[in-house]
Amino acid sequence: LCQRHTDIAIPGSSSESGQLSLDMEDDVVDTADTEVAALVVLGKALTAKLDDLELADLMDTMETPLALSLARMERTGIAVDLKALKGLAMEMESRVDDLRSQIHKHAGEEFNVNSTKVLQRILFDQLGLKPQKKTKTGYSTNQATLEKLVGDHPIVESILDYREVEKLRSTYGQPLIDAVSDDGRIHATFRQTVARTGRLSSENPNLHNIPVRSSLGKQFRTVFTGSKKSDLVVADYNQIELRCIAHLSDDPGLIEAFTTGIDVHKATAAKIYDIDAEDVTAEQREYAKMVSYGLAYGMEAYGLGQRLDIPTGEAQQILDSYFEGFPAVQAYMDASVEEAKERGYTVTLFGRRRAIPELHSPNFSVRAAAERQAMNAGIQGLAADIFKVAIIRVDQALKDAGMVARTVLQVHDEVIIDTPQDEVEETKKLVEAEMKAAFELKVPLEVNLATGSTWADAKG
Repeated sequence: LCQRHTDIAIPGSSSESGQLSLDMEDDVVDTADTEVAALVVLGKALTAKLDDLELADLMDTMETPLALSLARMERTGIAVDLKALKGLAMEMESRVDDLRSQIHKHAGEEFNVNSTKVLQRILFDQLGLKPQKKTKTGYSTNQATLEKLVGDHPIVESILDYREVEKLRSTYGQPLIDAVSDDGRIHATFRQTVARTGRLSSENPNLHNIPVRSSLGKQFRTVFTGSKKSDLVVADYNQIELRCIAHLSDDPGLIEAFTTGIDVHKATAAKIYDIDAEDVTAEQREYAKMVSYGLAYGMEAYGLGQRLDIPTGEAQQILDSYFEGFPAVQAYMDASVEEAKERGYTVTLFGRRRAIPELHSPNFSVRAAAERQAMNAGIQGLAADIFKVAIIRVDQALKDAGMVARTVLQVHDEVIIDTPQDEVEETKKLVEAEMKAAFELKVPLEVNLATGSTWADAKG
């Protein structure tokens, strides 16, 4: 860092292996003195750079206070029912064994289910299933391919079930058990500098990836509990990415949908299909929902088609209809790409920068992917920044109120507070108020609140 940002050189600071010597001879003490002194100079140089890039305010008002809030959250940790977790891990182990036996029975032989090469032979040569997609190593056996073969042979569904359970077992069975500290809590680490969008990430263990869509995956939420005589209050923003799109694009149709409180997905579907909102079918609403969230994450026609299981051409027509209904959204996204190309980076309303040098790549695919990133960087970045402010405000408000309740976990747009049962109602009011006040959008910031003795009880 000193070589990169200052004129200071630190002589003999490392051995050839790159590890600082610990023999504490005079030269090592001198080196330590030099390094400590260098921090002062380095701090000044980096502070000046933050000023030059207009990032000092973001650092001082968001990232530094957030680091303190996250430190408190990490130190507190979230309580875990270890007995239930061990039981769940054993259940997964048994289920994996049963499914493996089912697969062997369907195949008529025992084989390594995790081997792609062997699976290709079993499915396409031995059982004669129709290959869907050719890869460098043979015909694809990925999830999307196998899902298209469901119903052709019972082995396919068994393989899909096996993969789901095995992934849960290997990722969240023993690894979660190993992560429980002596105090009966998991103290995950939360990182501010990993995700390029500005969102937080979790590691040791990664609690952000605990699945919520499958009923099997949701079982892992049952083991996360409140402390003794406490419940978990779970708060998350309602459709924050879509509200950020409405704010940034200033689209009157979207703003009206959110400010009047009508079903935004129905309103979107009505625009896409040019019909009255009351005539929107459940399928049309689901399509509109996919489009809206897809745009927030930079999804193009091919990706939308895959999600909706429709041809790419039909997906493109739906996207075109969306932009006809909400023209300001199209204008915002086009402008975002052009600005990013000129600057070389995107900027959120809070001033967070995201460099996207790939915007000038000669490779079309790389450039197209970069353009999609530029389209959604402002949306994702604003949502991330709002949530960071919310965490800081909630943490500080709980302290200022002298409450026992403490933030113990953050997952995507959710914040989870370990709350004594006699503080639940007060905590819910405080959390809702602080999260709504995190930023003033052109549409209301709505907060979903839930309470339960476990994470699963609160969120279902």
